[in-house]
Amino acid sequence: MQPGHFLEQKIGEFSSRFFMKDFVIRNPKYERSGNQRELADLLLVLDDSCIVVSVKGTDGKFKSKTKLKNWLAKKTLEGLRQAKGGINWLSKVQFSGKNGWGEVRQFPPNSLNPLCGIVLLECSQQPFGAIGFTTSVPESAVPLHFISLNDFLNLVNWLSSIWDVFDYFSKRANVRQMFTGINQERPVIAYYTLRHTELAGVLSASKTELAKLRDLHQLYLLENIDKYEERKRLAAHVNAIVHALHTRDSRMEDYWPANLKSGIEPVNQRVSYLKMAAILNALPMSDKAFIGRRLENILERLRDSGEGRYLAFQRPGADMVLVFACFSKRPRHERAENIFGLLRAALYKHKVTNGLAVAIDADDDSEGYDLIWAKGYTDFDEHDRKLSELFFPEPIGTVGHDAFGIAGPFPLE
Repeated sequence: MQPGHFLEQKIGEFSSRFFMKDFVIRNPKYERSGNQRELADLLLVLDDSCIVVSVKGTDGKFKSKTKLKNWLAKKTLEGLRQAKGGINWLSKVQFSGKNGWGEVRQFPPNSLNPLCGIVLLECSQQPFGAIGFTTSVPESAVPLHFISLNDFLNLVNWLSSIWDVFDYFSKRANVRQMFTGINQERPVIAYYTLRHTELAGVLSASKTELAKLRDLHQLYLLENIDKYEERKRLAAHVNAIVHALHTRDSRMEDYWPANLKSGIEPVNQRVSYLKMAAILNALPMSDKAFIGRRLENILERLRDSGEGRYLAFQRPGADMVLVFACFSKRPRHERAENIFGLLRAALYKHKVTNGLAVAIDADDDSEGYDLIWAKGYTDFDEHDRKLSELFFPEPIGTVGHDAFGIAGPFPLE
């Protein structure tokens, strides 16, 4: 394996640990003049948006300070041109690539909107400490970034979800002019984490203020290390459902309600399964942790009780509601049948027409999950209204949560 491909593989594998595996596409390719061409080294995909990534690895040879800067400037320009080229091809060709599950994803022309292009520069000779250099940035309608591999992997580690990474780079586009080299990311991620995610104020901050903020961020990470670990553990409740959606229970035909069997996908055609996985996996880490915390509380109280408890979750401004229905001592066919009614009730309550419901066995976590997905559902009736009052009485918009998924009240709009 060539060094560059090995590096791309390792970056993809590392990213997949945090994004899980739905959103990282390695070496997507398209056909031109009868030959396979590489669109990018890596493609990060979230819904219909993407980030085109060009990876530039070192040759392993020690370089003087001047030669190192010249090498970085040269590789940055090469990578920026490659990223811009990949962005241009997105609208012109059909391409495909495998995600972290080994599943082949097909992308028609113009099916993805590029958020940005990123050049990742491996600089193992000096992974820490700012390195300034001068490079020209090609004109591009789509923002182009360059960042050290070390800073990018730290970002992935701190942010931990595809939604958060896309959000960060969408905001970083407004402050690109402050980067005059690499290993300069810490003050910006510190501002994003501690001050305001919009990042506008970082441009007017003095060097002294940014240095202080960088130190505060280090303290913040150390002081909250237990919260970060807890967040990962809680997010695992949602991530476990995502993992399960990449397999297909062979017993579904035996227990799935007869009136819903027409919606079962064949084992080899799991399009909706994978879309449902992506919906859950695309949640910010804070949302995953919030849901996980609520589910843990529900499951602890519910185990062996013979009862059911339900959680409806909607991101602010989102047109979709998620329902997590936990049952004790209920047969699987009954759980599967009940979630459709619960989903309709939650749709009615939250005044949306799209939703996803998950049935969970509170007594046996090896039982797996059952899911149902509603798109554009509008056929509500009085029964749905009554169920919404019975099972989802909590006023909408009264509970928010912080970056670690810890709930706190906030006033209704």
